This record gives sequence, C-alpha cells and structure tokens, in this order.
Amino acid sequence: MSAKKKSDEEKKSVPVIVRLSKEEYEMLEKRASILGMNISGFLRLLIRRGKIELEEGT
Repeated sequence: MSAKKKSDEEKKSVPVIVRLSKEEYEMLEKRASILGMNISGFLRLLIRRGKIELEEGT
C-alpha cells in the first residue's frame, strides 16, 4: 500500500484567528501540553475532528 499524497489544495494553509479568554487559553494550553502538542497543532486536531466549527470572518 502506498502513502496517500496530499493534493496542492490540501497543502495550502489558511490563517485562523482565535479569540479566547485568559481562562480558555490556559485550559487549551494545559490540554495541548498533556498530549505533548503545541496549541496550534492541538487546534488543528480539534478542527479536523469536528470538535470546533469555523465561522467565516467578519
């Protein structure tokens, strides 16, 4: 079985702005740290798994 290669469309990154309260940030940082991840990687994981929905910018 060969590894699936990502298409050019999938490789493009899109900047995402997340606004959190201090308490939310600390909770996010703690949970990411438990998994040995940085916050941005943890957020990407949550988005991919459908745990966070993205809204179009205002």
